[in-house]
Amino acid sequence: MNVSIQEILTQAFAFAILLFILKRLAWKPILELLDSRRHKIASEFSEIEQTKKVLDQLKVDYEQKLAHIQEEMRAKLADAIQEGKKLSREIQETARKQAKEILDKAKEDIALEAAKAQVTLRKEMAGLVFQATEHLIHEKVTNQKDEEMILRFIKELDDSKERVTKS
Repeated sequence: MNVSIQEILTQAFAFAILLFILKRLAWKPILELLDSRRHKIASEFSEIEQTKKVLDQLKVDYEQKLAHIQEEMRAKLADAIQEGKKLSREIQETARKQAKEILDKAKEDIALEAAKAQVTLRKEMAGLVFQATEHLIHEKVTNQKDEEMILRFIKELDDSKERVTKS
């Protein structure tokens, strides 16, 4: 080995001076930079943990609100169903009342029309009896008393007809 002690000592001395200069000028700022970086990373981890806690709390709040909203929705849906049933019953009852009124009115109209038809039929029958009597007798019957007698006769026929149909 051709290494001389003087070279080794010179290099060791140069290395020691370099270390001293680096320690004075660069070592402290490098350590401060590393410390600040370590503190920054630690504070960011702390912020992340706090954010996780806040997010977990928000999630719990959200789930509670969602459950509450679903509960309200079910209650409103049940109320709407009850209201629909009530309206349905009211509509059905109104329809029944209207149908009954229409039926009663129709019965009254039919009874009125039947009475009108009976009066008209009696008059027509009286006229026909007059015509038949006229043809039989060959003279026109115009006397008021004769007309009353014929109407009474028709009424008696109707009464006897009603008695027959009732029995």
